[in-house]
Amino acid sequence: MFKAIKVLNRKQFTNPQVNDKDEKKVTSPTEIQNIITKNFKSKFRDERTEDIQPFSGQPRALNNPISEKEVRQSIKQLNNGRAPGEDNICNEYLKFAPEILDNQIAMIINKTFENHEDLDINNGILVALPKPGKPKGPPQNLRPVTLLNSIRKVLSTIALTRIRPAVENYISCSQSGFRPNRSTSDVVWAHRWISAQVLNYADIEIDITEIDMSAPFDTIDRKQLLQLLTNLVTEDEKRIIQFLLSNTTLNVKISGANTEEPFLTNIGTPQGDSLSPVLFIIYLEQALENVRSTLDSPSNTTEAHLPNEIAYADDIDFIGNKPVNVKKIEEILKVHKLKVNVDKTEHTSVRKHSEEWKTSKKVGSLLGSKEDIEHRKHLSNIALNKMEQIWHKADKTKQRTRIKLYNTLVRSVLLYNCGTWALTKTDEEKLDSFHRKQLRRVLGI
Repeated sequence: MFKAIKVLNRKQFTNPQVNDKDEKKVTSPTEIQNIITKNFKSKFRDERTEDIQPFSGQPRALNNPISEKEVRQSIKQLNNGRAPGEDNICNEYLKFAPEILDNQIAMIINKTFENHEDLDINNGILVALPKPGKPKGPPQNLRPVTLLNSIRKVLSTIALTRIRPAVENYISCSQSGFRPNRSTSDVVWAHRWISAQVLNYADIEIDITEIDMSAPFDTIDRKQLLQLLTNLVTEDEKRIIQFLLSNTTLNVKISGANTEEPFLTNIGTPQGDSLSPVLFIIYLEQALENVRSTLDSPSNTTEAHLPNEIAYADDIDFIGNKPVNVKKIEEILKVHKLKVNVDKTEHTSVRKHSEEWKTSKKVGSLLGSKEDIEHRKHLSNIALNKMEQIWHKADKTKQRTRIKLYNTLVRSVLLYNCGTWALTKTDEEKLDSFHRKQLRRVLGI
C-alpha cells in the first residue's frame, strides 16, 4: 500500500538540506555528512561522562542462560518491513529462518557473557530526517532515525521481556507511556475525569502544570540508570542491559558520501530498539519520586480522590489547587541530567464557570469533547487534502485501495482517542454525516 503512495506521488528520498555556519546551503554529500555528524555527536556524546564498560567482574555464565525459546519469541515480536542495520539482515529473514538459527543465536549470546567477548552488535546507522514543521537548513532541525543490528534487536527484546514484571511493579500508576494495555486514552480519561469533578463540585478548583523537558531521552546518565537497576532487576538482566548500553556507536548515512568512522555515544538511551523507552521511564520514575517527596500534596485533590500527577512518557502534568513551583522541579530534575524547558511549560486552570480549559491540549486531544471532535474533523480534512492527487487518479488506484488508504491515513486521524468522547445522539449523527461526506470524495461519487 505504501509503495503505491510512493509511486503515485513520485517522490524519491534525497539527502536532507543542511546549511553551513554562514547559513549557505551545502551541496557536497561529504560536507553534509560532516555537519550532521558533528551535530549529533554533540548531542549523544559527553567527553566529561565516563563510558560504560560492556562487562564487570570476572567472566562467568549467566545464571539463567538465554534459551532458544526466548530467541524465537523475541524474533516473532520484531516488526516486518523495517530497514536493516549494519548487518543487512531484515527481520523477515530471521522469522523465516530454520529453527537451528535460534540455537546458534542463543549460544553466541551466552558465550559472549560467559567469556566476556565483544559481540560487536551495538553499531547503528543514523539516518537524518527533517522535523515536520521546522525550517530546513539548520542541522538542529533534523531528527535521527537509527537502524540497528538484528542480533541487538533480538537481545534487547529478550531483556525487555525479562524485566517487564519488575518494571510494572516499580512504575507509578500515573505513568501510561510504554506500558502494556495503556495508551494516551488513559491520560485523556484522567484529565476529563478531573474536569467532570470540577463541574460537579463548586468548591474544587484545579490547576494543571504541564512540564516540558528538552530531549530527555538523549540526556539521561547511563551510570545512574545502571545503579538504579541494581535493586530493581536480577543480576543477569542488569548484565544484559549494561552490555547493550556500552560501546554504542552511530554512523551517519548520506547518499553519495563515503562511509565515515562511527562516533561513540555515552549519554541517553540508545536510539532504535524497544528496550530504550522502557529504560527511560524507569529512569524518569526515580527522578519523579524525588519530585513527589519535595512537593506538598494538595489537600483538595487528595480529598476529592483526584490524581496529583498524570504522565505519558516525558509529558508530565502536576495537578493541584495552585501551579506547582517549576523552579523547584527544575532543580530536582537537573540532578538527574533532565532539563526543563521553562518557556514551554504550560499552566491550565480548570474552573466551573470557565470555558478556556476545554481547548487545552493533552497528548493530542483537547479536554472538551465537542472541541476535540471539531479539532479532529479539521485535522482529518487536512490529511484528506494531502492525498488529493490520489483521489483524483481513480483510474490508477482500485476502489479497495483507496478505501484502505482512507482508513489508514485519514479515518485514523478523525477517530484518534474517540473512545474518550462523551457523545450525544446528535453528535453521533453529525460525525456519521461528516464521515460519509469524506467517503464520497474518496470514491468520487
